[in-house]
Parts: sequence; C-alpha cells; structure tokens
Amino acid sequence: MTRSLEKAKRMLHDGDYTFVMISNGKEFVSTQTGIAPLLSILKNSPELMKGASAADKVIGKAAALLLLYGEVREIYADTVSKHALSLLSQAGVTLHYGETAPFIMNKNGTGICPMEQRVLEISDPVICYEVLSNL
Repeated sequence: MTRSLEKAKRMLHDGDYTFVMISNGKEFVSTQTGIAPLLSILKNSPELMKGASAADKVIGKAAALLLLYGEVREIYADTVSKHALSLLSQAGVTLHYGETAPFIMNKNGTGICPMEQRVLEISDPVICYEVLSNL
C-alpha cells in the first residue's frame, strides 16, 4: 500500500468520512453515501481521479466501474463486493480491502443495493457512467 493510500485509509477512519481521495497531494473528503461522491467528482473535476488513491467504506460494482472510469490508480475499501473485486482485479487496479461480500446490500438490508443491481450486466465504465449520471 502506498503512502497516499495509507493516508486516505487513515483519514477515512479517523475523520469518519465515507470517501477519501488523494490526488497529486490534494485531498478530497466526503460524508455523502453511496456513489454520490464519485459522481460529484466525475461531473465537476474528473481530472482529480486520474492516478489518484481512493479509500471508501463500501465498494460495489457501480463504484468500481466509476473508479475505473475516472482512472483511479489504487483503492482501499472496508468492504468490497465480489463483483467489484473481480472487475478491479481484471482491470489490474491495486485493491486493498477489509472484507468481501457476495453483493452490497440496500440501506434497508433487505436485498441488493439498487446501484449494484442496475450495473450487474454492465462491464464498460463509460456505459456505467452514462447510466448512473442520468439518474
């Protein structure tokens, strides 16, 4: 794990954030849930993601595809879905994580997260971004 990713992971936990990204020494933190921080960065400052180190509480397939779309270099996740793990591994992105889950649960804990469900059949980060940014 690089120093940037270690710092992002530490900030994620110590600052009680949901998402932390370090890009060229600049820090971006968020307390927004789900994929909201990723969509915000990709919409407003996509260049920040390229080559960045990102730490997130939970990474499902939707988040993984958005991180690939933004060309993030390395990722830490407390929890990663098996779909996201497979996708990131195939893409050659460095991923460190605490635990895996078969899929990411919805907020009620009654089934699969709607964002993960929406992209289960999508493998192209560009298509994923187009689908999710139009919600």
